[in-house]
Amino acid sequence: MKGVSLEQRLAGHVPPTSSRRVQRRAFAGTSHRGLRARIERQLDDAVQIFELDRLLYDIELDAQREWLCRLTAFDAYCARRDAAAGGPSLDPVR
Repeated sequence: MKGVSLEQRLAGHVPPTSSRRVQRRAFAGTSHRGLRARIERQLDDAVQIFELDRLLYDIELDAQREWLCRLTAFDAYCARRDAAAGGPSLDPVR
């Protein structure tokens, strides 16, 4: 979307600027509390998403560590088995 201005992108979604008139009462009273509440809700949602992502990351990291330990143990087992059977004497991966 290079070269397209914000006004052009929004043109189909908002009335033309010639017919819009901003009134002072639009900024008075409850709209401030509404905006603050909406921002706080969005921040709470963002924090929840971050915390969930962090939890999933920690779970995946723990699972990856366990998987790597099991893989190393399996490789050592295979090396011992092959050595006992007279097969190739490759060192286990460390």
